Amino acid sequence: MFGDQTVGRIVTPEQFHIRPSGSWIPILLVYLFFALSSMVFAQISPGKLTDAHESLEGITNCTQCHELGQAVSRDKCFTCHQALMIQIDEERGYHSSTDVKGETCSTCHSEHHGREYELIFWPSGQSEFEHELTGWDFSGRHAELNCDQCHQPRFHRWENLARDNSTDEESTFLGLSSTCTACHEDEHGDQLGDDCMTCHNESEWKPAPGFVHNRDAEYLLTGKHLDLSCEKCHVEFDRVSEDESVIVHAGTPTTFIKYTNLTFANCVDCHRDPHDGRLSNNCARCHTTDGFFSANASEEFDHSRTGFPLVGLHQQVDCKKCHVSGKMTDPIAYETCVSCHNDEHQGQFADRSDRGRCDACHTVEKPFKRHNYTIADHEQSSYALTGSHLAIPCVLCHVQEELEDGDTYTRFEYAETRCQSCHKDEHRGQLDMWIEQNGCEYCHNTATWHQTSFDHVQARFRLEGKHREILCLKCHWIETDEGEQLVWMKPLEMVCAGCHDEPHGAQFSQNGRDLTCEGCHQATGWDSLLFNHDLDTDFTLGGGHENVDCANCHLPFDLSEPLVIQYRGTSKECKECHKSAPTPSGRG
Repeated sequence: MFGDQTVGRIVTPEQFHIRPSGSWIPILLVYLFFALSSMVFAQISPGKLTDAHESLEGITNCTQCHELGQAVSRDKCFTCHQALMIQIDEERGYHSSTDVKGETCSTCHSEHHGREYELIFWPSGQSEFEHELTGWDFSGRHAELNCDQCHQPRFHRWENLARDNSTDEESTFLGLSSTCTACHEDEHGDQLGDDCMTCHNESEWKPAPGFVHNRDAEYLLTGKHLDLSCEKCHVEFDRVSEDESVIVHAGTPTTFIKYTNLTFANCVDCHRDPHDGRLSNNCARCHTTDGFFSANASEEFDHSRTGFPLVGLHQQVDCKKCHVSGKMTDPIAYETCVSCHNDEHQGQFADRSDRGRCDACHTVEKPFKRHNYTIADHEQSSYALTGSHLAIPCVLCHVQEELEDGDTYTRFEYAETRCQSCHKDEHRGQLDMWIEQNGCEYCHNTATWHQTSFDHVQARFRLEGKHREILCLKCHWIETDEGEQLVWMKPLEMVCAGCHDEPHGAQFSQNGRDLTCEGCHQATGWDSLLFNHDLDTDFTLGGGHENVDCANCHLPFDLSEPLVIQYRGTSKECKECHKSAPTPSGRG
């Protein structure tokens, strides 16, 4: 090229260092032609256009953008950039903002700076662009993205771009939509509309912070339903095979999580009916959402519809105590009480005519430990209650027994009903001979333990006279044996000296042997003597001696206590009793 576009001046031959001669004239003419053309173009065009406008290069194309003698025309720009013109006319996007409105296109898009010149002018740099001027002030995760992560041809959703051949879809910032589905795939498959921000926000997609199930959905969540994950109810489905009315866009998947057209009129729409339809599908009559076993059966369900009507205390029993499998219609044995309840009596009544039926003594109206077994019933048993036994609490006789496995039961069956089966032998085996023959009843009765009826005639020592009046404990004393009191029954002394003190000071002992008291005394009274002075002594009483008091002759040995009357060894001499001096008590 000849000429200088920047200064537009004429270059002389001297500048090329050419000397004039006859042969240079044609060359000079050619040079002058090109030089003059170049100077004229340089005076009109300030520089080359960018690559985007390269097709408008040339002096004949100036009026494509400029009015004659004027700057760049905004209307002429819109001749090519029709998509942008439509956006401005609709007052959308950055070019409709107060930051741009009223400005000429060349303010930001300057030309004639060369092919590689950046046609878009960013006053503060592209990264600092105030995106809210476009009409969409994004936040959250969107604020972390780079421009080119969103401004991609695959996200263009504005069909007006197709009318504008001048827009390069690879580099344009036009064509995006602020609807979520313009960039993001609709995971709900057109079930919930395009306004994703109703439930979601720009910070987190899951969980949906704007969605409140009990406010925004038809089905209110209560009880255990509050703890369920969404996927438990909102399952995956193929909307083409399940709902042919749903519009499926080309190239989009057909399998989505189902959020609409859910059926929830009855529990069986989601839950399997464990009753197999036998109790209707109105589960709420018996159950609540607090849990499958949180039932209202005791209040709502009519158990009389089953083969086992609930009465009495059975009405207070939790359903799962009987329906242990969790399936209320599973067969349950209830022919007898022991079908559900343990036999607390360990089969003790199995031999009875009723085979030990619990309802013979118990009813469902009362707790198990309260029974209907009466005293009259006890009279019909093998052991009738009499006397003090009538006042004894049952548990004192029917005690707890322990099994080998550690369990306990109340004992009702006894091998024998003798007194010693329940009562301790207070006599410590002293009277086994009588007990073996006739039992404790030989002496005692059930009215009171201390009232006895023993026939002492059967003993070796018969009670006669004053002995009949003496309390038993006078002879059968109480002693302490191994820390417990014991009434001593035998062996007892049967001689008088065994119980009575000897008042005669061994006067009646002969050859080391004591004479028996019975020789003088008898049981009718201590003073009822069998003693005959004429026969039993060698001093016969006669004459006046017959009327003399014994004490006049038989004096105490001395006056010390106890007094011992002298009977043997008394002098038989008259002078010992009859003296010259007056004697007391009529002696002499």
